[in-house]
Amino acid sequence: MQQIGHQILSKWYLTNYNYRALFQYEVKDEGYIMGQLIQKKEDILDVVIHTIRFTYRQGFQAYQCQDSYLTTDSGWGCVIRVGQMMMAELLKRHLKCFYNVDLFSFPSLLQEILQLFKDDDEMESLKGLERQLKYGFSIQKIMRIAYQEWGKKPGEWYSPNQIVQAIQKILSENNIPYCCSLSFVPFYESQIDLKAILQEMCMVENCHCQKKVFFIEQFLQDLEKLEIGKEEVVQVINGNDEINDVCYEDQQEQNKKQIRILLKKYICQKCFVASRAVAVCLLSRIGCDEPNPDYIQAIRQFMKKKYFAGILGGRPKEANFIVGFVDNKFVVLDPHIVQEAKMNTEEYVKSCFPGEALFMNDKEIDCSLGLVFYLNNVEDLIELIYDIQANQQINFFSFAHLEHYKYSDIKKDEQLIQIKEKQELLKEFMVKQQQQQQQILNLDISTYQYGYSNEISQLEQPIIKDMDSSYEEI
Repeated sequence: MQQIGHQILSKWYLTNYNYRALFQYEVKDEGYIMGQLIQKKEDILDVVIHTIRFTYRQGFQAYQCQDSYLTTDSGWGCVIRVGQMMMAELLKRHLKCFYNVDLFSFPSLLQEILQLFKDDDEMESLKGLERQLKYGFSIQKIMRIAYQEWGKKPGEWYSPNQIVQAIQKILSENNIPYCCSLSFVPFYESQIDLKAILQEMCMVENCHCQKKVFFIEQFLQDLEKLEIGKEEVVQVINGNDEINDVCYEDQQEQNKKQIRILLKKYICQKCFVASRAVAVCLLSRIGCDEPNPDYIQAIRQFMKKKYFAGILGGRPKEANFIVGFVDNKFVVLDPHIVQEAKMNTEEYVKSCFPGEALFMNDKEIDCSLGLVFYLNNVEDLIELIYDIQANQQINFFSFAHLEHYKYSDIKKDEQLIQIKEKQELLKEFMVKQQQQQQQILNLDISTYQYGYSNEISQLEQPIIKDMDSSYEEI
């Protein structure tokens, strides 16, 4: 009887999903997806189909440690899937190896990354066996954390706070492949601890030299004096004696320069050297019963930034991963479609990429959400500080010292060794990719016209050049 119910529910999800996919929109005013400018309808699909999406699965290994025999998360696991999408996007940013994926030839590194999320964690499901790291973010591993922390059983719904805490715990307790140089810091109630971000990014708890310079409070006090976001639009008189509003980008750059100066003044440059990236999840409410329009507008501004890495959100009791906006619509990845858990590697990888874009009216969004930012370096942090100050008039986010925050107390030397090993691994991957591209370029194409041969060369060379630049950035 339970299986019949799941089959009916699966058909309903599929019908609803396909219905939503029918509605596609032209870009009238503006659009951004994952920080990329969207100018026409084709751009929407081009970005979305290269974004990793996880959905409900059926037929996976039941997590028997809780005396549960559920083999599907249909109807209750959407928040888990959104959390997995968040983590996959962060790894995608972090590794910089597969922004645009060839949907017919998947790189080996991408396959390894997606294996971390596969619902095939038999070691996690069976009692008394040593847990393995092959499926670091499997649904079974997340269920174990949820049961230990909150007594949550399979079949029970998760809140955004819980999935974020579960992922943070997995990252802190396990040496997950490819995650060694990435820290994950969640903040709650719209409050951001700048000190915590700097500690995690530099892997240092405090200044250890004689200067003892680590004064966040003084930094924030001087930051308020900059009056960011208040004097960037001024009126000027042109040659025709007409008055126009002009936005001075130079003023923005000047304010960011002042932020850099303040950081150097109050943060020890010898002890606090950025050594790894930090992913930040800002959990907050944007209204009581319905979203505040000012907060919606602020969210749109954050979505335009290159550090934006998605939103844990959706409609009430229907979690979606929000990746951008087009005019007054949010672009979302919807996990509410049931796929099989048992697939071969190629089928599984293909099932993790959507073939369509879905939309949600901005007024439908649930008031409880989490904005995710990927801060690769100090420059990204400066950009975030500036953007938060620019929206301070509506009290969207605020800086605060959080007493309950505990520094992860990692061993920096060991982490740096792991980071170096990861870079060598990525270098090896890049070399293999270049070799494959070179083999394509060296194919005997004498049977084709010269013009077609020249066209292929022009298409392939930028790909290799992009890979080289990505590795240099790492």
